[in-house]
Amino acid sequence: NTSDSEYMMGQLADYGYRLVEDGQRDSAAAWVINSCTVKNPSQAAMSTLIQRGKELRKAVVVAGCVPQGDRRLKDLEGVSVLGVTQIDRVVEAVEESLKGHTVSLLAKKALPRLDLPKVRRNKHVEILPLSTGCLGACTYCKTKHARGQLGSYDLAALVARAAAAAADPLVREIWLSSEDTGAYGRDIGTSLPALLDALTAVLLP
Repeated sequence: NTSDSEYMMGQLADYGYRLVEDGQRDSAAAWVINSCTVKNPSQAAMSTLIQRGKELRKAVVVAGCVPQGDRRLKDLEGVSVLGVTQIDRVVEAVEESLKGHTVSLLAKKALPRLDLPKVRRNKHVEILPLSTGCLGACTYCKTKHARGQLGSYDLAALVARAAAAAADPLVREIWLSSEDTGAYGRDIGTSLPALLDALTAVLLP
């Protein structure tokens, strides 16, 4: 989710929006809340933010696993929602919400591009999303319901993103992230060891 947030912030900043820190959120015209459904405290915090945004008459866009997995949740009434593969449409969602419209962009589609604009929360760390979803079939897992089956990024696209990040003199670490890291590539005919080999060939001197 952190990587998704960084990509959404990057697109909004690239479009011309000014981002503010959490402590200044009341001054913002629009609130984009990226949600997590793994733990109840995270979802409770989301509900509190949505209610506060409504009270302040903000344009509220809720992204992430919660709207994707439970679109009928009462807390989501009257706010715009953005699905887990729709983060490349965050500008559209915010623009429409600021006009007073409520949009629902929850259809599953191809994974967002890795070369979208990004604002790193930690300027020294590049978070590289390997995939979304997993190969598990745990009936109790809300994340599985939201993220769905394993969908891996192309190996060459990941290597290109990592190389671009490494070229930034501020970046000191690259974190590989996903819901099911060990299963990376099994849906596209590759594997995590193959990815690691490709990354080390490009990143190590």
